[in-house]
Amino acid sequence: MKKKYLVAVGLLVLAAATGCGKSKNEEVQKPAQVTPTATPAVTQSADLVDMEVVEEENVMGEKTSTASKVTIVNRTGSEVGAIYIRQHVSDDGDDDEWGEDLVDGQFTLKNGEEAVYYYKKPSSAGITYDIRITYTEEDKNECFFRDLPLASIRQITLRMSGTGEESIPYATYMTTTGKKEVSTLEDVKRRLGMTEDEDDTDDENENETPTPTSAPNPTSAPEPTQAPDDGDDSNNTQPTDDTIDTATGYIGQSMDDLIGAIGSPQYDEYEEEPDTGKTGYHYYPNFTVSTTVDENGNEIVTGIW
Repeated sequence: MKKKYLVAVGLLVLAAATGCGKSKNEEVQKPAQVTPTATPAVTQSADLVDMEVVEEENVMGEKTSTASKVTIVNRTGSEVGAIYIRQHVSDDGDDDEWGEDLVDGQFTLKNGEEAVYYYKKPSSAGITYDIRITYTEEDKNECFFRDLPLASIRQITLRMSGTGEESIPYATYMTTTGKKEVSTLEDVKRRLGMTEDEDDTDDENENETPTPTSAPNPTSAPEPTQAPDDGDDSNNTQPTDDTIDTATGYIGQSMDDLIGAIGSPQYDEYEEEPDTGKTGYHYYPNFTVSTTVDENGNEIVTGIW
């Protein structure tokens, strides 16, 4: 027994000497448990917004790839409730055939607001159109704008010259190629017989029998011709200083109000300024009115010179 015990002790000493097992410093470190990080949810990109696409408001007619388009601006001073458009008929034609109201209760146009009209391109050049509007105020008379070259117009503004019962509806428009605004006011006045046609005046003078002039009395010396009195403005058709003073009083107010007070200019011109936007120049015989037009179509007087 003693011998077996010694053998067992010897084996233990040998095992220790040959390095079986590991020292504390040599123990294998177990790998740390790594908690997996959850994969973040993919954030969906926001819908891209096309900043070039502007949603049109107050649309009339059917918008197709082949349709013509014109913008109609209300500057008559009152709210429009209905708009009718047809191909032009002669002055003695049927004025009851206008078709359907293009607005049809979808919207109203306050003064300064605009609508877009899509229509089928005319079959031939030279075709013009008539526009008829009625107001939301039932006691206001409807207005007519006739013989308009709509196919060559990109924007047309419906206006009134004067105020009250004496006011005259007319239009100004920008063509697709022109840079100056065209006014129909003189054509409307001529159609209404408010201006004399120069050719008619000449014809009347040709057909009129001249009244014979009496021979002067040889015994009496002819009276000298009186020089015109510079201070007499009775036959002067040019705007006076009072007119200019009146126009100056409308700086900061609507151009339509100024026209109602002193009448329409001889002609108008508009320019697009990069910094200030649309600028208007309205030429009277001896002075000029400058205006600015905001994004809503409101035209405000800014200067007189």
